[in-house]
Amino acid sequence: MASTQCTDAAREVLEAVVERIGPPTLYGGGAYGPSIRWRTKGRTLLLDQGVEGLQLSAHRTARLEQDELARFGRGVGDGPDQVSYASSLPYLWQLYRSGLGSPPEVVPAGYVAPDWERLEEALESLLRAWGEQLPAQVGGDAAAFNIVNRADDDRAVGLLCGRTEGLVVLVDDRGVPGGTPPEEMEGRGWEVPLMGWWETNFAKPGWESAAAAARLAVAELRFRGARSPQDLGLDDVSCADRGVLTLPGLGIGR
Repeated sequence: MASTQCTDAAREVLEAVVERIGPPTLYGGGAYGPSIRWRTKGRTLLLDQGVEGLQLSAHRTARLEQDELARFGRGVGDGPDQVSYASSLPYLWQLYRSGLGSPPEVVPAGYVAPDWERLEEALESLLRAWGEQLPAQVGGDAAAFNIVNRADDDRAVGLLCGRTEGLVVLVDDRGVPGGTPPEEMEGRGWEVPLMGWWETNFAKPGWESAAAAARLAVAELRFRGARSPQDLGLDDVSCADRGVLTLPGLGIGR
């Protein structure tokens, strides 16, 4: 119920601001709420989650973005200037759809998660955020990406999240002659064969679904030979093929 109330509140505030000044430059969000921006080179109006709820605040664009770039640049890890987990980063995802203003010329390059635990946490945080934030910001559009496993001939584990589709995890099994036996795939948590792929569906994105999907994806990547997050890449990152979607909080390099 709390998640639904948060989504409804974000939608109401977003709609009110859009009615007044127009669509945002950047949709987006972090582990604790939305991060929606109306951006010009000089000023940025930011809708995000404050201590007492949703808040609108004005910032000097250069100062805000320089601080965020520095935090992303330090990355996630155990260093003295790093954050311990992706959930503490300024935001996890950002989507540009030609709204008011202009997008930044420099965007966070992202980082590579230092270990499997923190990759799984980053993935869970992103999927959980999408389950709460996508419906309010982009309606029925689904967001998706592929994690490319370089240790498995670039075969992918795909993830898709949307209001209609729910949360879906897929794995490319076409490299196995004859396909992996169904009982083996089902034993690892996969449900449905689909033209050389297998998929598992989580009907309602939320904390438990996000955690289970992240565990399934990471376990499959490791089973198929990935030794560390360094062996992974990102591909086919999109939100209904509209605009430019970036995932600087995910912990996977390009």
